[in-house]
Amino acid sequence: MASIDRVLVAFDGTPLSTKALEHALDVYPDASITVLHVIDYVEESYGAKALVGDETLQERAHDRSAELLAEAEEIAAEHDLEVSTATEVGKSADKIVEYADTHDSEIIVIGSHGRSGISRILLGSVAETVIRRASVPVTAVR
Repeated sequence: MASIDRVLVAFDGTPLSTKALEHALDVYPDASITVLHVIDYVEESYGAKALVGDETLQERAHDRSAELLAEAEEIAAEHDLEVSTATEVGKSADKIVEYADTHDSEIIVIGSHGRSGISRILLGSVAETVIRRASVPVTAVR
């Protein structure tokens, strides 16, 4: 079995993304792990599209991203490991797939709520979209 050298973990601070990060740290302790947080201004503003261009909103979103990535670094330190971190702006699934492609990630690890039926149709699924679009294997952690 070939070893994995570059792992991308999608991280949004939710318990499932924390679980995904811990999975990556446990399964790939010798790999270079990058933790990616994607800022989607529409999501950050809870759908208030009028605020998408607001500087205060953008600043808060970037501050929150920095806090989340600091949490990820602390989780890695608890495993006696270090991670790289990155922030992207845009639609989460698109940016995760794009980042994996442009940074030669060999696997993506992402939390999945495991929704099914109508709730998945209505709410969509970042993990499902990443799984369908990624050019590398994806591990969805529940």
